[in-house]
Amino acid sequence: MTPIVLFAGLGVLTTFLRSLVISPVDTSTLPLLDAGHVLLRLLVAGLGFAAVLWAIRPGQRGRPEIVLLLLATLVFSVLVVWADRPAAVLMVTPIVARYWLTLRQTLGLFAALFVGSLLTYILIPPLPTFTSPDEWSGLLGLVVVTLTQGGFTYAAFEFMLQNEEKQEALRRAYRELHAYQALELQHAALEERAHLSRELHDTLGHQLTALRLEAQRVRKLQQRAGGTDPRITVSLDNVMARSGEALEQLQEVVSTLKAPQLDGTLYQALRDLAQTWPDPVTLTLEGEEPALPSSHKLALYRGLQEALTNAHKHAPDQPVAARLSHDRRDLRLSVRNPRCPAHAGWTAYPRGGAGLAGLRSRLEALGGSLQVTQDEEVFELCLTLPLPTRP
Repeated sequence: MTPIVLFAGLGVLTTFLRSLVISPVDTSTLPLLDAGHVLLRLLVAGLGFAAVLWAIRPGQRGRPEIVLLLLATLVFSVLVVWADRPAAVLMVTPIVARYWLTLRQTLGLFAALFVGSLLTYILIPPLPTFTSPDEWSGLLGLVVVTLTQGGFTYAAFEFMLQNEEKQEALRRAYRELHAYQALELQHAALEERAHLSRELHDTLGHQLTALRLEAQRVRKLQQRAGGTDPRITVSLDNVMARSGEALEQLQEVVSTLKAPQLDGTLYQALRDLAQTWPDPVTLTLEGEEPALPSSHKLALYRGLQEALTNAHKHAPDQPVAARLSHDRRDLRLSVRNPRCPAHAGWTAYPRGGAGLAGLRSRLEALGGSLQVTQDEEVFELCLTLPLPTRP
């Protein structure tokens, strides 16, 4: 679109300037010396350029608009041929038509406009008789000037248009390469997280399990030996309780590090998470699933996972309502749960704990946001992510 606006604008400007020193009626006077003629030509030039911008605007056009556009093209062509030369038509009309037509179709239009503008110029009084060599020489000079001006102008426009298309293809390839690189880095990060989760599960998890089993074995041996020291019993109970808590926390860490299987649909992954959660979860998925990159899918999955974990910690056994909706611009995931009476005095930090802080950072890296809303009865998390633009 930029080459069309540039070259069509230069064509209109050139025609306007030439019309100020060429009078189609009285060759002895200059239109430049008459303020009325200058304003009239300036108005026509402004309307012509406005018509160019209207013609190449995005969007579909109805039949009445197309007819009006053809009439405006015809009127503009007659005016510039009458006020200037046939080359003025070739410096504007084919360039604007290139917005819709292929190169071959535009070259056909160029040839038709060339012949038509020459015939129109010849029919403007005084009519030539072509009985003298000067008239034939003048016609030949007109043909050469028209082809030279119009042809070179359109050739330069087509060269710039092709160059612009190549640059756009390079920019698109760069964006695709950048996105592919980001996916590669994300894949490497997910692989490393999966490796860490396996290592934690296979090493630290086994050690904690062995520690808990050893504490149970010591307590059984004490009971068999008839030991009655309550301090040892309390210490062993504390070891077993702390090791159990450590195992639960380790399982949560491993579950967080382990990347979910999101190769399929996001909606199905969210349904599976809601169905397997220990607390009752009502999940509402509005509309059809949009096409999303893996980074957006993972962020929404982690968002629901963190919200459910947060609700389970502070409002266990309470029902959770989750809703995922989207419009043309954004994705919104809201998760609400009632406050547990046993935790009525609990107040979340304004920006949330470590889990919410990590989730907020993940969303902000993708251009999204996280909002926390709470009162005495309801706690709600609202995640917003912009839909990615298509290249």
